[in-house]
Amino acid sequence: MRRGRPGSVHSIEKAARILRALAEGGPQRLSDLSRRLRIPKTTLIAFVRTLVAERFVVVDGLGRYGLGPGLLELGQAFLDRVTLRDVARPYLERLAEATREVVHLTILSEGEMIYIDRIQTRSVVQVGSRIGGRAPFHCTGVGKAYVAFLAEDDIESLIREYGLKKYTRTTITNPRRLLRELALTRRRRYAVDNSEHDPEVKCVGAPIFDHTGTVCASISVAGPAYRMTPQAIARIAPHVVETARAISRALGCGRTPLDPEDAAEGRGQGARTGQKEKAHVVGSPQ
Repeated sequence: MRRGRPGSVHSIEKAARILRALAEGGPQRLSDLSRRLRIPKTTLIAFVRTLVAERFVVVDGLGRYGLGPGLLELGQAFLDRVTLRDVARPYLERLAEATREVVHLTILSEGEMIYIDRIQTRSVVQVGSRIGGRAPFHCTGVGKAYVAFLAEDDIESLIREYGLKKYTRTTITNPRRLLRELALTRRRRYAVDNSEHDPEVKCVGAPIFDHTGTVCASISVAGPAYRMTPQAIARIAPHVVETARAISRALGCGRTPLDPEDAAEGRGQGARTGQKEKAHVVGSPQ
């Protein structure tokens, strides 16, 4: 029997214990994690640094360590743990069937939206996207829908830490203007991406809330800009909101911010019309 193997196994066990502690206890400072696991801080930091390098663990602005998107990118084994995905799937399929556009389910991680599910349609031209892909929080329908329902301090923290990078001529890069856009999103209950991340794509997004009433994910319907006209957006938006509300209820949420009886209706934002279907896949996921 090789002498090296027990040490390797022991290291793997330590790494597993660290990940499990973060999964159960949420973001924690290194000192708290050290006490919880009864591992010396000097030993723990070596393991944590490796996990951070692999993006299995991330560090937030408060110096707390939490689970990272690298775990999601391992594939289906991790996705199977995401109860949200299993609960949402049938609702997303119905939404894709009703709108005939690509539907996405996302969560927020490290200032980006992570795509954990995607429902494709039979349309000739579709939005290019993949499960595990990432997109900015400030210029996508899923991002704005999610962030709009965070606490104001959290929104401002995201803006400070990750900035508002310009992707297209319609990308919102001014913090005050973005805050106004998020206020509009809360009033009308859905977000519109007016080709802000990809000039060839537009989408409509809405937030999902967990059993505590906290925003935990978001969904969107995305399509080629020439197909997502103001009229199409006005038609699709109620379907997106109702689907998000149904998923929230299935997750155990009672009354949500999506329930107001007299929510203001959003207006379609711009359109690119008269373009021919020139490719099988258009742009990036929204």
